[in-house]
Amino acid sequence: MKKYLVYGILLSLALFVFATVGAQKKNEMTTEEMAGKLTGWMKTNLELTDNQVGQVQTINLKYANKMMELQNDGSSNKKQKMRAMKADSDAKDQELKRVLTADQFQSWLVKKDEAKKALKEKIKEKQSSSY
Repeated sequence: MKKYLVYGILLSLALFVFATVGAQKKNEMTTEEMAGKLTGWMKTNLELTDNQVGQVQTINLKYANKMMELQNDGSSNKKQKMRAMKADSDAKDQELKRVLTADQFQSWLVKKDEAKKALKEKIKEKQSSSY
């Protein structure tokens, strides 16, 4: 179950962006803002070209909208949502792979993995502090 939770959190990647942005809460941002923040972060950290920025923005917005739909879907159970989020994350990576260079994509995967580990730690800390 924790694995699915991490994938869901990872897919949004918004939490990673929010950590760099500051005190704004996830629910306060629109999908356009979430996609814009992530694209800006990717532009800086992956050194995207101007052409790539537009394509990456489109991909990020598409998957931010999908994530929001899944979060707001009251009909699915958590396990189904997590599976859908994981599938969307994998699909997003495949789309990004077509846009990014091999080095950029490898860097993206490394940074994504680092974010995943940081989120796991944050969840553990939150769980241990709630007792």
